[in-house]
Amino acid sequence: MNKLVEAINFSYRYNEAFEVALKNINFEIQTGDFVAIIGANGAGKSTLCNALAGLIPNYFIGHTDGEIRIKGENISELGVGELSQMVGLVFQNPFNQLSYTADTVSEELAFGLGNRGIVKEVMIEKINRVAEIVQITDLLNRNPLELSGGQVQRVALAVAIILEPQILILDECTTQLDPVGSQQIMKTVKRLNREGMTIVMVDHDMEKVASLANRILVMKDGNLVLNDTPEDVFGNPKLMKYGVSVPDYYELTKDYLSNSIILTEEQAVRRFQEVLMNED
Repeated sequence: MNKLVEAINFSYRYNEAFEVALKNINFEIQTGDFVAIIGANGAGKSTLCNALAGLIPNYFIGHTDGEIRIKGENISELGVGELSQMVGLVFQNPFNQLSYTADTVSEELAFGLGNRGIVKEVMIEKINRVAEIVQITDLLNRNPLELSGGQVQRVALAVAIILEPQILILDECTTQLDPVGSQQIMKTVKRLNREGMTIVMVDHDMEKVASLANRILVMKDGNLVLNDTPEDVFGNPKLMKYGVSVPDYYELTKDYLSNSIILTEEQAVRRFQEVLMNED
């Protein structure tokens, strides 16, 4: 795999803020990676997403030090058009993704393609393909403002991937969805990753993180405190101090291995229930 993204001593402070939001961040992302960014609220996860997407420093006003590079190029030196060809971002609030200029979902998807001068025949082909991937074919003639939150979230994902970015950033994009809707989105994202798209995902669901990511970045108070595989991150004894819990099944597995015991089905169910009660 080739190095796609590199953060080099990157720091950022929002305009008029006293505290630095990101502090000397260093990491690399390889082409085809599925990277999860986790941490407590206020750890700097969304700020890092905005920096990776180029919204910092192109949109948010503040002070930066260091660099974030995509394919060797400093993100601060790239124009919005160039960045849109490299990075797609799905916001936590899907309604922030809409252009509010389209009467139908199909027109919403065509908006970015039109800005690139894509011919009509190719545009229709891309819209139909992305609609099939995200499962919104039945919504193409609907008004985006008349859709449910879950439907808008799928449209937002389609808007982000129709320009075929090399990197897709998901900033807690399933928090407003029910479990079924969240599963549908993640199934689509997993498919995109298998097809070669690099994924960067912020999420609080550790089961989801453990099952999808091949690399995890743990943030705390604007610092990158861990950068490792899921096995090593969730096995780190300091993880709870960083405001992150481990997946339920990891707790069970750890008990089995550390105690060298084989549990009956009844004992396993009881132990799982105890883990859930402790979390509550």
